[in-house]
Amino acid sequence: MRVFFGIEPGLEARQSIADWRDRYGLAAGRPIPPANFHITLAFIGDINDRDLEMLCNTVDEHQRGQEFVAGALALDRVGYWPGPDIYWIGTSREAPQIKRLARKLQSLGGRVGARLTKKTFTPHVTLYRNCSEPPPAPVVLPDIELAYRQVTLFESKPGRAGVSYHPLAEWDLGRALGLP
Repeated sequence: MRVFFGIEPGLEARQSIADWRDRYGLAAGRPIPPANFHITLAFIGDINDRDLEMLCNTVDEHQRGQEFVAGALALDRVGYWPGPDIYWIGTSREAPQIKRLARKLQSLGGRVGARLTKKTFTPHVTLYRNCSEPPPAPVVLPDIELAYRQVTLFESKPGRAGVSYHPLAEWDLGRALGLP
């Protein structure tokens, strides 16, 4: 099975992202269904059941040690990556907490054979895939708060209607200052 660690926006943030995209973030591409909105923290790839259990146990240990901390992102910018033709919404601000979380999960994935990426982690939610051209600059930039209090290990399943993501395991994150 193919898996990744991610953050799933809450219902309010998910709806705000979809509303902003449908009003201001139009692009010539395939829109991502709001049910699939997420921030990928660490792509693990194909994994067998034994390694999956080992990975989950390792994350359990780190979570009990309170190494993972909740946080929030201000989704206030958009971007386009021409290689994969992806239009996305993300943050213009430094995001040290989520970057530490992503690095740690990538490192834990490396213990079960996941390839460690050399790319700079850019927290983002994909709005469109397969854009045939760079999207125009939006008239209004997004201004959406995305609080995250949980990390999910998702299985990515291809299907006729596209890819769907199924939660396999979830971990609550420790409380961060300023979050209720």
